[in-house]
Amino acid sequence: MGFLEAILGNSIFLMSLAVATGLLIGKIRLGGISLGTSGALFTGLALGLLGFSVPYEYFTWNLVIFVVAVGLLASEDIVRVVRHYGLRFILLGILVTSVGAILTVVLGKILSSTGGIDPLMVAGSYTGALTSSPGLGAALEATGGNPLVTIGYTIAYPFGVLAVVLFVQLAPSIFRFDVKEEREIFQQTFSGHQEDTEEPESSRPFAVLSFVVCMVFGVAFGKLSLPVPGLGDISLGTTGGALIVALAFGAMGRLGPLPMKMDHHTLSSLRALSLAYFLAVVGLMAGPRVIEAVTESGLAIMAIGLFAALGAELAGFLVGRYILKINWILLAGAICGAMTSTPGLGAAIDATGGEECGAGYGATYPIAIICMVTFTKLIALMNL
Repeated sequence: MGFLEAILGNSIFLMSLAVATGLLIGKIRLGGISLGTSGALFTGLALGLLGFSVPYEYFTWNLVIFVVAVGLLASEDIVRVVRHYGLRFILLGILVTSVGAILTVVLGKILSSTGGIDPLMVAGSYTGALTSSPGLGAALEATGGNPLVTIGYTIAYPFGVLAVVLFVQLAPSIFRFDVKEEREIFQQTFSGHQEDTEEPESSRPFAVLSFVVCMVFGVAFGKLSLPVPGLGDISLGTTGGALIVALAFGAMGRLGPLPMKMDHHTLSSLRALSLAYFLAVVGLMAGPRVIEAVTESGLAIMAIGLFAALGAELAGFLVGRYILKINWILLAGAICGAMTSTPGLGAAIDATGGEECGAGYGATYPIAIICMVTFTKLIALMNL
């Protein structure tokens, strides 16, 4: 029993077990649909429900590696994408966050009328539904650090993650469009003569120092805050800072003597590995709290988290695809960016078959952060 207790108490073993089993489950296809890397989220949740957990630091570590890899991979597309679509990504970010806020308020009022739900828990559930840590910080600031906000966030978060992961996986089947055709259109629109003007892929080794420099500047940039009247200090956070810096440095090509265009195979491998571990950690962290939360007023908060997330995603998809005419390869990432959902970005990469959707994620993320903070504070101050 000593050996078993030792390995089950080892965080590296638990994360690796969740990743290994999750990737195996992710290969199972039902009706042409599979979970892919997102399977690690579900096996992490299963282990968490059994009482296992891992420290929060693993969450941040894997998250930073993931978003830097995605940013560098998507950097070659970001400039062309923003030029082509212009303000449409800004409109999409505002739409998704506002629809999520409206649904949270409406559902909160309906479910609170039956009793048993604290309004501040509902305010926290909005940030959980859209999986937004900056939004959580704004809600805590507006309520004087009330722990009920954190409880609402904790309960809604895993269901917000599940909603976005499943949506990007199922949308092509539900709305009957071909992902391969969308990819061909995307490549025709944005590739141009890219192959002729850039150095060959084989001449771009992976530069460890360049990658780490992106992490250093990204984390530091995410910590910078901008005072906004009525809202307090707003920052991009670790995820937003690392992603924006990686996109910017990658688009520049070099930072002094440091090359920022690197071997795609190595970056893709880093992205896949860190994503799998990140999703496993999300599940392991959320799992132990699920049962406790459900026994209180959890079912209602879970419902708010799930339906607010799905409603926001659906609104973003319908407007983005049929009115703003955004290609699905970018739209999948843009919806996740509008929700500030890193697990969703990982699922979008799996669902679209490439990292290009990271450009859409990066284009909507900054405006989404501002909207999330704004709407979260308004919901908290309304006290529903």
